[in-house]
Amino acid sequence: LSRKNFFEKTLSLSFFSAAASFGGSSPAHAKSKGEPVTKDSIKAAFQAVRDQLESPDGGVNRLRAMIEKEDFEEIMEFTKYYDLEFRKAKIVKARRLLTSKEVKERGLYLSNSVTFDLIGMNKGARPGQYDIEMVKKYFKELETDVANFLLLEDTIDFSVYDL
Repeated sequence: LSRKNFFEKTLSLSFFSAAASFGGSSPAHAKSKGEPVTKDSIKAAFQAVRDQLESPDGGVNRLRAMIEKEDFEEIMEFTKYYDLEFRKAKIVKARRLLTSKEVKERGLYLSNSVTFDLIGMNKGARPGQYDIEMVKKYFKELETDVANFLLLEDTIDFSVYDL
């Protein structure tokens, strides 16, 4: 990690941690935001993230194919919108189901890291830049960050949800 990337991630994590502590993202709060929390809904939320990483039709594999073809235009367009489709729609939903404070902070860090990974790939795919090594580096980080996020599922304390 370069000093700039470390600073960006640290600053972002600090900002989002502060926002989360004021935002009331407790499991009880998650319950009040729509569908009831069940073991099945928790498993489904994490499976949606897992599918993006592991499924042949998942976004990560689609991105891998673009990288293999060195299709910079497609990589740039895809990464521009994938943060909304993947991180905000799937990772954040699963992250809100985490139960311990420390694990929630780790989940937030990994979620924010996914954003930085996508930004890094996008920068490497911009006209005039076209740096496939940079794109590959951030793609590998994306895979690692998502895989590490999925490990957090095993830390969920189901008793918090009165299941």
